[in-house]
Amino acid sequence: MWADGGRIVKQVIGDPAAFAREITALRLAEHTGMVPRILDVDEDTRTVVLERLRSDPPQEDWVVDYARGLARLHMATGPEHAGLLPRQEIPDPEPFLRLVRALGVDIGGAEAELQFSDTGKFDLLHGDPCPGNDMYTEAGARFVDLEGASLGDGLTELVYLRIGFPTCATVTETPADLVEAAEQAYFAERGFTGELGDACVRWLVEGNALVQRFDRNGTDYLAKVVDEDWFWYSTTARGRLMFRTRVVATFTETHPHMSALARRLLARMNESWEPQPIGTRRTHVS
Repeated sequence: MWADGGRIVKQVIGDPAAFAREITALRLAEHTGMVPRILDVDEDTRTVVLERLRSDPPQEDWVVDYARGLARLHMATGPEHAGLLPRQEIPDPEPFLRLVRALGVDIGGAEAELQFSDTGKFDLLHGDPCPGNDMYTEAGARFVDLEGASLGDGLTELVYLRIGFPTCATVTETPADLVEAAEQAYFAERGFTGELGDACVRWLVEGNALVQRFDRNGTDYLAKVVDEDWFWYSTTARGRLMFRTRVVATFTETHPHMSALARRLLARMNESWEPQPIGTRRTHVS
């Protein structure tokens, strides 16, 4: 990717599917103003020329604009766009349950709360809405790099603020008052409210969220983390997993069995593993 005056020239190397996803997502979202406009495309070389978006330093409460921008992006599509992008993947709970058993923790009744299904939503998901893939002006947030776009349930991206940006290099714990303000802004934009516990549980059981994208090769990373830890930029795989477990432990009303399991699991992790710090930051991290 390189800048050329008021344009950005981007070439996708080695992944035709990612290029097709991004071009499709950009075209679907163009009317929202949340993404750069496509100026030219060369399918043969997988090169796209994009409008160069202005970017100002994010404000202290940037997460509110971020959430409002996500809402507008998610609303870009509906059932009439079925088939234009892949469906959001449904997580498999079995690797997580094997992890729990390997650590000698009682599962209790949690399996009943791990029966995931396609929610039937057709929101346009960014796929990797991390700090660095967002840009800010006085008009709010804009988003770039949609190679992982899909159609699914936008709540799984709204909870990035609660669950610590699970696909991102830097894990941060957003202060509770900013999380609340951001979630309110998202729901106000969309005109409904939703329960967020299930979306957080989905990230807890997603082993691929312990490694960066190009390492997601079919390895069972939840099995690997039992015996081995590794750094991914700001903290370790175990640090990420422990943070997500702590978040899920708070959903005592909507997911009582998973919440109880998360508390037991976190206690065992604290006994067996060295805790890794998670930053709490009020400013944008890229």
